[in-house]
Amino acid sequence: MAELKQKLKNLLDTKTAVKVPLIGSQRFSDISSKKSDSLLLKAVNNEKFVEKCDAELISNIDQVYFNTACDDELDKIGMLQNNLKSSLENCEYAKNCLKLAKRQITTAGLGLLGNCRKKSLILDLLNSLNSIKMLLQTEKKLEELVSQANYAKGIALLLECTQGASPFKQFTCIAALSVKLQDALIMTEEQLDIVLSNMCFNFDNEKYSAVQEAYRRLGKTRIAIDQLHMHYTSAVHSTSFDTINLFVNTDKVENNKNSFALLCQCVPDEQLIPCLIALSKIFWNILQSYKKAADWHREFKDISTDSEDDIEEYVNQEYISKKFEIGPTRLWGDIITKISNLVFNSNMTKFKFDDFLQVLSILNKHIKIGEEFCNSKSEQLQNDTKKSCISYFHTYHKNCLDELTIFFENESWTPCPVKREFNLFQLQEYRTIKNHIQKTDSSRLTHSRNSSMDSSSISTSEYFHFTSDKSPFDNDLNTTYCEDILDTEMDGNSVCSDDTNNSYEDTDNDNITTDNYERPPLLTNTTLTVMRHCGKYLKICNILKSISEDVVTCLCQLFEYYLYSVHLLFTSDILPQICSGVNSVKLQSVITRICNTLIQCNHENETNQDPFIREPVTLHMLSLSDANNLYSISERIVAVESLVFLGEQYKLLHSYLNTLLTSDTSSYSLQQFFNQTVAVAVDLRKPVYGRVICKSIDYNQVLGMMTKVNWEVKDIMCEHSGYVDYFLQELRAFFKTLKTSTSNIYLNEQVLNSIWEAIAVLVSSVFIEGFSLAKKCSNAGRALMQLDFTQFMSQINSICPINPLPHKELVEVYIKAYYLPETSLETWTRDHQEYTHKQLLAVINCVCQNNKRSRQKLTNLLEESLQR
Repeated sequence: MAELKQKLKNLLDTKTAVKVPLIGSQRFSDISSKKSDSLLLKAVNNEKFVEKCDAELISNIDQVYFNTACDDELDKIGMLQNNLKSSLENCEYAKNCLKLAKRQITTAGLGLLGNCRKKSLILDLLNSLNSIKMLLQTEKKLEELVSQANYAKGIALLLECTQGASPFKQFTCIAALSVKLQDALIMTEEQLDIVLSNMCFNFDNEKYSAVQEAYRRLGKTRIAIDQLHMHYTSAVHSTSFDTINLFVNTDKVENNKNSFALLCQCVPDEQLIPCLIALSKIFWNILQSYKKAADWHREFKDISTDSEDDIEEYVNQEYISKKFEIGPTRLWGDIITKISNLVFNSNMTKFKFDDFLQVLSILNKHIKIGEEFCNSKSEQLQNDTKKSCISYFHTYHKNCLDELTIFFENESWTPCPVKREFNLFQLQEYRTIKNHIQKTDSSRLTHSRNSSMDSSSISTSEYFHFTSDKSPFDNDLNTTYCEDILDTEMDGNSVCSDDTNNSYEDTDNDNITTDNYERPPLLTNTTLTVMRHCGKYLKICNILKSISEDVVTCLCQLFEYYLYSVHLLFTSDILPQICSGVNSVKLQSVITRICNTLIQCNHENETNQDPFIREPVTLHMLSLSDANNLYSISERIVAVESLVFLGEQYKLLHSYLNTLLTSDTSSYSLQQFFNQTVAVAVDLRKPVYGRVICKSIDYNQVLGMMTKVNWEVKDIMCEHSGYVDYFLQELRAFFKTLKTSTSNIYLNEQVLNSIWEAIAVLVSSVFIEGFSLAKKCSNAGRALMQLDFTQFMSQINSICPINPLPHKELVEVYIKAYYLPETSLETWTRDHQEYTHKQLLAVINCVCQNNKRSRQKLTNLLEESLQR
């Protein structure tokens, strides 16, 4: 192995011993030209010699050495030889190229190359100078673009100039220009922010598009959205203070740093509604602008969906979407807080009803707008509104009842001259809800128990369909509608025309009949007042359905108080026992219930917090005991018929009232109100008219004459008794007086029938009472009783519109009892408890007058029955 290393070393020394002259020298060129051929030949010989020596050396190496790392080293040596050979060839090629260049390149050619280089340098300088010139002119062009609202192009120009100035920062003028461009960029961003803030009140689609494009060029899309929401929040706060300051009482404002809530307390009550409307309109503009901005971004996102490959744009759009999902709720919360601070920091209990209704209407519109704007139920606003409304309404209702008390005490009970077709829908209080009521009544809609207030409930109107120059609050001013309810063709003191002011025709000088001519209803100013109150109550329900149950209850109380007051005022005079049949048990039960639940009888303990109302006091102007005006028959008729008419108007509201209630209990109570309270209004006719009849007809004289009749006659009489003619004479005189006393009013069929029903009660009571006065009675006397009553009925039927006369069978059955045998009298007495004890005893005495034992037995049975 040592010998192999020595031989390789000698070989390398031999090769490196050759001296190579410097390239380019004269010697190098001569040698290269003379010895190129000899060197080539020598190289070939040397190569052959070396190969031969190497072969000999390798052949003498023991085989064992080839199993070592020698093979790898020899391979590396072979690679090195190949690389050296390649390098030698490259050198030879380079020398040949240099020879060719020396022969071809001249001085003129080098000059052209130099000129080309100078030209290139000059062109670069010229381009640089033009760039500098353009940079210097950027400021002026930028101002023009900004003034034209071409913000995107201006931003693009600024960014381009800033980037273009960076290669020339070594120049002093360019360095100053770069600072100036940066300042211009900042100022442009400020201008963009100002334009963005103006979008909060007057959204302009083109300007907004330009602003957003400019922010996109700056790479600040998300920052722009954050700024936009900040401006909307700031706009709500700033405009709130600015608006409130226009209406506050400056004497109460201590300083300009008061909180908004304290500032609202300085707004005078009379300025609350104008201030609320002004604030609502400004908030409406802000909300409408925000919605337009959200719609713009929604449309832009739909357009940019094709560029999903742009990750940054996708992230920006997702960020914007999240912002516009959260932003409306926050913005609406700020607005509602301002509205609540303004409204509920004022004392609305002193407001007039129309003013309070207007505030309630505005609040309800805000609730609807909130639901449409961001699906917000505005629960806190609803709760505050409901609480405030209930407090105000109950106070207002108490005042309405107190007002009605004064009306009842000072009512003249003369008819109000309204048109024939008049009903409550012609009053201005029903103008806004007339269609709802009539639609409900005609279709008989079934009320849904699941309805809520105000989703209302409010079926939401789409306020955002209004144009930008009109808001939902433009019409929130008190509007007075003209009413056309009075009949101007009638005389001021009469509801009948001059040629038909008599309400009946004369037949046989005492007959009273009605005509078929349609007449106006009988009602008073108090009736109109109650109907107007009902309309106002229903307006509250229409706006705020959550308090409908309280309102409907109070509306029913108005009718109950009317019924109770008319009953109290016109049944205060004592009703004789003989006419007790005109009283209605059902009516008396209703009156008792109203008295216990509504009327405050102990005036000394009455307080402002007391839920009861005092009953009206009968004044001296109501002469119920004056026979000259037939005991105020005209006033009685007007009072009762106005109550009946009011009941008919309530029936028109029945279906609509039922839709306002949300619970089965309330609906059942309402149904009971109509079935009981409203239904018994007509029952008031007989006790009121019956009192006049009992006072006007001298029934005591009739009874006195009946006691003088000899009921023990032996022969059947052909002529009726004289008391019959007298009784008929009294009735005719009553109707003549009635005609005179009611000349200013129209007696409709129902009134006349009620009067005749009351007369029928008196007639039956007088005949039965008169017959019961007989101590003894013969068979001929019994026939005389039958003759008298038959004769009376034949005469009365000629003037009575009711056939047969009510309660006629009571008299007939009583007369027939005198014909009963003693054995049947016990059963008859037990079955006819409608007669008084005295009347039953009279029959027993007359039938059993010859049998004392039987009479005593029946009398004892009657006494036992009475005790039970």
